[in-house]
Amino acid sequence: MTRDRALKRAADIDRRTHLEIGARAFPSPRKMFSAIRAYLLRRSDDIKTRNNPIQLLKFAESNGVASIVLGPGIDKGPTPHDFHFDSGARLSFALILRERDGGSQLVEFRYHYQLPDQLPASPSPGYFRFDLNRSPHTDPLSEPRCHLHPGLEDVRLPISLHDPFEILDRIFFVLEKAV
Repeated sequence: MTRDRALKRAADIDRRTHLEIGARAFPSPRKMFSAIRAYLLRRSDDIKTRNNPIQLLKFAESNGVASIVLGPGIDKGPTPHDFHFDSGARLSFALILRERDGGSQLVEFRYHYQLPDQLPASPSPGYFRFDLNRSPHTDPLSEPRCHLHPGLEDVRLPISLHDPFEILDRIFFVLEKAV
């Protein structure tokens, strides 16, 4: 095995991700915004910590591209703009969609699930971040287009493409349940 072979396999994964992005169709950006808001409202009702998804979730649209955002773009500590969990964990995300044929197509996303503050010597990864980059990187081995940060900023593990609700499901029903 050589780095060149590994790089070729990584580029193949990025090509498949690109094709899958083109093949997937989602409702219009406004409908996606409404569905995500309804999802967060239901999840908010299931926990004790008060969140106001109607106020937290933001929508912007320009030139056929829409952004659905909750919290800061880069996590730098807790803010009142995050979605807060009973465990002390918090969620922020940004989802970018392009209008297409009456619906929409994924452009990029970033879902950041920050685990509760822990002792410095804790073996916990600290956070999980699911990213879909807008375009492929020149080195898909170190920066796959669709990847997971397992608590290490410079480590990006390739993952299959997930729709926004699949990622939210993993955060609410898998990660948060394990904390």
